[in-house]
Amino acid sequence: MKPQSNWPAVDAGAAATEWLSQALLVPSRGEWLRGDPVQVLTGVLFDAVQIPVEVICSQVGSADRDAVEAVFRRAGIDSAVIAQPPYGWYYALVPPGTARWWNAPCECFGSSHSIAVPAPHRADPPGVHWLLTPPADAASLCDPERVRNPS
Repeated sequence: MKPQSNWPAVDAGAAATEWLSQALLVPSRGEWLRGDPVQVLTGVLFDAVQIPVEVICSQVGSADRDAVEAVFRRAGIDSAVIAQPPYGWYYALVPPGTARWWNAPCECFGSSHSIAVPAPHRADPPGVHWLLTPPADAASLCDPERVRNPS
């Protein structure tokens, strides 16, 4: 079966797994090995901007994956975005500390929160998956200003 995502199914997962594992609530990668999401602390390696699916889909009039990815890519965001279709959210992972000054309509989670992070190789639905490639280091996080103004 051909992956639905536009990013390669190479083992981008190895570097991302190493980096993201530093913030796991439970120091086990077993869930990721099964392809399940795990709870990761925000405010350690990244903060997370919670964006309602409707906000992105209203910009393109579609929930089509290519159209949604295009919204982020037009804003200069090409990695570190999680899709949580069952809950109606996208999470853009931004540098830690962003939540302290964030004042946009979408909520930004910093320290004392956690989010479900898909296995680094999990690029397709159903369930929680990476809409754009997982970050392998701080340099591959989203720019908060580009998340704030995605058009």
